[in-house]
Amino acid sequence: MPRKKSPRATPAWMRRLTALAVAVGVIATLSYGTGAHIAVRYLNPSLGAWWNSNEFAIVECAAAAVGMLIGIRFGARLVNGGALRNRSMIAAVIVCALVLPIVARVGAEIARLRFTSGASANAWLIDRFGYDVGMFLDKLLMAGAYSIKIAAFALPAGMVLFGAAIAIFMTAKPVGDTAAAISR
Repeated sequence: MPRKKSPRATPAWMRRLTALAVAVGVIATLSYGTGAHIAVRYLNPSLGAWWNSNEFAIVECAAAAVGMLIGIRFGARLVNGGALRNRSMIAAVIVCALVLPIVARVGAEIARLRFTSGASANAWLIDRFGYDVGMFLDKLLMAGAYSIKIAAFALPAGMVLFGAAIAIFMTAKPVGDTAAAISR
């Protein structure tokens, strides 16, 4: 008789956190790619100045957060124990929040590496849509590719941190066992 596999549901807090990171990443990437900080600066000069000076860091951190959260979710799907998985997810998310600036900075450096030469997409966009629209679309495409590269680098980092949390929780003795061993 074949065994039916039940899907391992992702906790609601993890779904919301991932959705928030994706939303912030998309908004910041689109803002950076389109130059939307100019409109914000027009409506509220102080907020626009802050957004302009921080939007690139927000793009990097949001992309790294998305990658690490997806990595944690991938890792959690490999674990069967519900309590162990949930404790490890919480611990991994906390550690990911602490190392987020480091992973974002390293991911940004890796994302700046060019894997191809030439500007074929740039030339095609300019030929297809004209210079102004083509340059706008090229900048938007570059910002999106940059975010995706950072997230792709951060994904294994999230999986490694989740794996470390699993290993720590699996090898740690429960508190009740330690108290019983000391009293003997």
